[in-house]
Amino acid sequence: MMKDYNEMNFEQAYEALNELVTKLEDPATKLDESIELYEQACKLVVLCRRKLNDSKVKITDINERIAELEKNGESLTEE
Repeated sequence: MMKDYNEMNFEQAYEALNELVTKLEDPATKLDESIELYEQACKLVVLCRRKLNDSKVKITDINERIAELEKNGESLTEE
């Protein structure tokens, strides 16, 4: 698994998070390893939330620009 979380896109981070959850759910995982896995999982959750929030901001911006175009009677398609 990648350790440089900042280089991951959302899909990579989400996949890595799922892998960590699977390991955490394994009863054979030792306590010390579980704590390390939990810490990594928390970092990935923060990364995923940040990327989702960034996407939400972009979508909101696009919707606002479209609404402004419609308000001004401008065409939404390029001609």
